[in-house]
Amino acid sequence: MPNSRFGKSVLIIDYKLEELSRLRSIVSGLGFEQVEAASSVNMAVSYLREQAFDVVLVAYDLGKAEKNGLQVVQEAFAEKLNVFQTLFLLIIDSAYSSLLVGSLESAPDAYISRPYDRAKIQNLLEKLQRIKKAVLRVEESMDNAQWSRALEYCARLIDIYPGLKVYLERLQGLCLLESGSYQEAEVLFGRIVTSRKQVWAQVGQGMAFYYLGRHKEAINILQQVVDQQHISVEAFSWLARSLHVSGDLTQSIVLMRKAVLLQPYVPQLQSEMGNLAASAEDWPLAIDAFRDVLKYSRYSVFQEPDHYFSLVRCLIAQYQVKNGNKEELELEALRVMESVIRDFVGDITVKFRAHLVLAELRSVLDFEVMAEAELTQAVGLYEQFSAEDQWRWMDWMADAADGKPSMETVKSIKGKLLQEVNAESWVELMRAGLQHYKKGDLERAAELFFQADNADADCVSVILNFAQVIIERKSLAGNNVSQQQWAACLARLNRLHFGALSVKQQKRYKTLMQRYSAIYTRS
Repeated sequence: MPNSRFGKSVLIIDYKLEELSRLRSIVSGLGFEQVEAASSVNMAVSYLREQAFDVVLVAYDLGKAEKNGLQVVQEAFAEKLNVFQTLFLLIIDSAYSSLLVGSLESAPDAYISRPYDRAKIQNLLEKLQRIKKAVLRVEESMDNAQWSRALEYCARLIDIYPGLKVYLERLQGLCLLESGSYQEAEVLFGRIVTSRKQVWAQVGQGMAFYYLGRHKEAINILQQVVDQQHISVEAFSWLARSLHVSGDLTQSIVLMRKAVLLQPYVPQLQSEMGNLAASAEDWPLAIDAFRDVLKYSRYSVFQEPDHYFSLVRCLIAQYQVKNGNKEELELEALRVMESVIRDFVGDITVKFRAHLVLAELRSVLDFEVMAEAELTQAVGLYEQFSAEDQWRWMDWMADAADGKPSMETVKSIKGKLLQEVNAESWVELMRAGLQHYKKGDLERAAELFFQADNADADCVSVILNFAQVIIERKSLAGNNVSQQQWAACLARLNRLHFGALSVKQQKRYKTLMQRYSAIYTRS
């Protein structure tokens, strides 16, 4: 059979060999030239990294205590793996499919249920393929992050294909959010919610409200999605964030716990849970969450060093409160730090941070000689950094060495850095921002910190400095902080993993969030 309707390649994902065999037989008969099979999310995403498939058929249930099939779509979206041009079909019992339609960013294109019906699958693929061909230019542009071009194509195609208006409006909404056009996104999603009550549009409007600083409205619309019992990672996470920045950390944690119970193997949710719990100093909950993050993020885009450091910092904090078993704490902390060095081998900053955390651990356990030895190794690695990396990790090094013999070496390094000038570096933008801040020129300081962050600073201090200046300006009577700057402030704070920050950075972060909430409450 010539392959002219559905493309050449298909990926089938199911852990049940018998079901996989049945589906392979059906799609082979539909003319696909290449049929590949995977039994897990990690295996499937590995395939998608290697090549773009025309069609992906994935079972929602991939085994007990295993990541589910919806996470293939989520991880493919997070990694930008040609996700818009690929047809994703989720295999799920028809009774549950209505619970999975709330995702804006990573919803499948359609659902199919068992027992498989070849004619129905063929008809569904033909229908979806016609849609994909009609919107090809749009989805090509989106896969290439060309949001303005994609919006132009959407506007043209809505006039040409009025029957695809809802489909194209969802794509428009995604483009507006990705490009930072939050006011336009809120208007679009609001119009859709008023006329058709689409769940993904409710999620999109909630996200837009959040970025616009309209958190009460975000809470209202996202709570509706949660109350309808839709399984939407975005609804849960953005509602929890909205509650957090509104000053209701307790309710934010309650909500996130419900989300985790519904989707226990989603690392994004576990990470959100861990950071919220750490902020509330609920160490047992934070520890459980970060342990699960490490387990379910392995070999995925969500595997990050910060999660390892967050776990150990929470273990240390819990020990300081409860004075638990020293041997158990030391054993788990050492194992986790060995894992992060092994999993991110070759990254000298990871090794450096591991020594800093271990120095903190040794000190808490009253092993001061061993703590100083860890600090000495950290300083040795720090001296090997480029000047930019030394600035990037200066606060971490200084906080760890405070009051220790290593502090003299750290001061010497900082003294040399202050004498160096690199006009093209984000460091100079940061230093200029600090100078303007000291002079009271908050507007110029904010601009410089913003430029430094956009120049790939990847530096916690720059983000906290930018947020502090914006919040200080916002608190002044008659402030002129733009909506874009206010949104940028919150977006950058959201990028930080609270659990992995140093103790001083955590205190500063919590103070900033409290001030943000106070400003919002007064407005």
